[in-house]
Amino acid sequence: MWDSQISFPDPSTVNMKYMILYHGCVMTVCVVVMSFVMAGFYYIIMPWYSEETFTKCYTKGEKAEAIWTGVPMIFLFLLSIPSHVLLYYSGSRKGCEYLYNLKVVGHQWYWSYEYFVGAKSFSFDSYMVPISDLPLDGYMFMDVDKRCVLPVNRLIRVLYTSVDVVHSWFIPSFGFKNDCIPGRIGSSSLVINAPGIYYGFCTELCGAYHSEMPIVVEAVPAFEFDSWLLAVSMEDLGEEVMETQQNLAGLSVVTKGPSEAGINSVGGTKDKVALLVAVEEPANKIEEVSTNKGGH
Repeated sequence: MWDSQISFPDPSTVNMKYMILYHGCVMTVCVVVMSFVMAGFYYIIMPWYSEETFTKCYTKGEKAEAIWTGVPMIFLFLLSIPSHVLLYYSGSRKGCEYLYNLKVVGHQWYWSYEYFVGAKSFSFDSYMVPISDLPLDGYMFMDVDKRCVLPVNRLIRVLYTSVDVVHSWFIPSFGFKNDCIPGRIGSSSLVINAPGIYYGFCTELCGAYHSEMPIVVEAVPAFEFDSWLLAVSMEDLGEEVMETQQNLAGLSVVTKGPSEAGINSVGGTKDKVALLVAVEEPANKIEEVSTNKGGH
């Protein structure tokens, strides 16, 4: 609901829910601390609080220095504990079996997605839809030609890397932000709780068209994802078969030579064309053929 709220987007993963809860706790602590600090300032700057009293109570006051140094340290330590727990559980799921593996590769300026399901794999590129091709219900600078489709309520291992510069695959509703670094492959776990279409973007300045490499993830139920997976893999297999057939057809055209009858016959224009295509030095062979024909 990008157009109707100014806070966090609706969470679609457990990690994002806990991040929002953690943010609320941190903000509560910050507001309480700020209230005490502002109350102290208000008490000090009031007319009834003289400079002599302030100097007597707080100048070289070891107790006061210990309080305003130790209390913030305790608060920071307590706040770091849930942060480290969230960071740990968002990166690994020990003892769990990954049903799907997704590899995200950043390019200037588009994304590549490679799916690994068992021993099979296929990949495709995802580009931003230009404004000239954008449908009426599309989002400017946010829609792509091919969406990344993922299943709901399934544990997915996401691998991420880059081939040129540093990119970052970020989807706010997932609480999922991973830097794609050239030469390194990172790994994170992802479980999407609700179906829908989720938008994201690259959050690392990666060049002139950094703003034109959006991310669109379509989360669907598991049975729909399996059907999509089968359809896309068959389409990918069909493209490979077609490409192989074209290569074989091109190879047969190049390697096809003239027939024996065509070489030995006299006065055939088709045989001349065949000789031009088949032999390595067509100019010399044509002269030789012409001489032999004159001898006949």
